[in-house]
Amino acid sequence: MEIETSERTEVALIGRPNVGKSTLLNRLLREERSIVTPVPGTTRDAVDADFRRGEDRFLLIDTAGIRRKTKTDLHAEKLSVIMARKHLERSDLALLLLDATEGVSALDARIGGYAHESGRSIILVVNKWDAVEKGQETLQEFTRYIRARMKYLDYAPMIFLSALTGQRLGKLVSLMAEVARARRRRVSAGDLQAFVEGVPWDRVSSPQRQKVRVHHIRQAGVAPPRFILHTRRKGKLHFAFERFVENRLRERFGFLGTPIRIGLRVGITKR
Repeated sequence: MEIETSERTEVALIGRPNVGKSTLLNRLLREERSIVTPVPGTTRDAVDADFRRGEDRFLLIDTAGIRRKTKTDLHAEKLSVIMARKHLERSDLALLLLDATEGVSALDARIGGYAHESGRSIILVVNKWDAVEKGQETLQEFTRYIRARMKYLDYAPMIFLSALTGQRLGKLVSLMAEVARARRRRVSAGDLQAFVEGVPWDRVSSPQRQKVRVHHIRQAGVAPPRFILHTRRKGKLHFAFERFVENRLRERFGFLGTPIRIGLRVGITKR
């Protein structure tokens, strides 16, 4: 496998107001580059800041807190919603911050949906972990709870930290670099063919009980990874079958934190 290099990875810090996006930015930069205040909605414009660790380069984008339009009163805050989505679209990776003291809201899930649908790589950052009273099973219980509320982001790694104290900040940066590399990973044609030959396609059927035999897979692009399945079957593949292929690709090749796009082409490509 190869990694297509890029000068830097653009990282958007997203989430509803007052989850700690600006505090996290400041901790990462070790300087006050963004206004930090307990008042929700203070950050109304995006703040871009270069950040480097070793050979890994990032552009951190601190976006304004996203609110439901019906709950946004000031014109400037309405504009912040539009700008936040715009900055998300130009990023490679989204850090979706969740408040450990409040749990996952419907708005959190909606914001995560924006990132997923736009093809961004995603890390779930559970902030304010230092403020949670913990027992022996607290971490496992929180993990199950969040996964249940955000099932569509099952590919996104999750990290529990405190932007205020700096707890697990180093681990977050390592995870950012790992996810950035996975987003640009290109699998060789030989590895993909070996993958195809190793899947028992004859035993796999769609919910309509129609057998789908995949003869060849090629990678059409990266960031996010895009694969084309070559088969003799006409028509759109069922979602469950696409998920099966996606899960097998992840098991074999990784792709941590990044969505995978799958297309279909009828016929067999000459190799």
